[in-house]
Amino acid sequence: MGNTLWIVLGVFAGLIALIMILKAVRARQDRLYGEETASVEAAAPASAIANRAELAAVVASCIAEVMGKEVSGLRIVSIKQVG
Repeated sequence: MGNTLWIVLGVFAGLIALIMILKAVRARQDRLYGEETASVEAAAPASAIANRAELAAVVASCIAEVMGKEVSGLRIVSIKQVG
């Protein structure tokens, strides 16, 4: 029982250390790339809205390909942004 307890505690200590390392890496990435990703994320929705008809055509062709049907038989009623 004594050895099992030490093994379990060692595993938990290792997992806690791994979590701390991953948080440190993420914080460093946010510092280095935070400004670039914020500007890219802000620009992405504007370009998607400008090409809504093109997006609908691409979505319809993908769905038709997966379903094995003709694109002319599909009608997209609405497209909503998720996330």
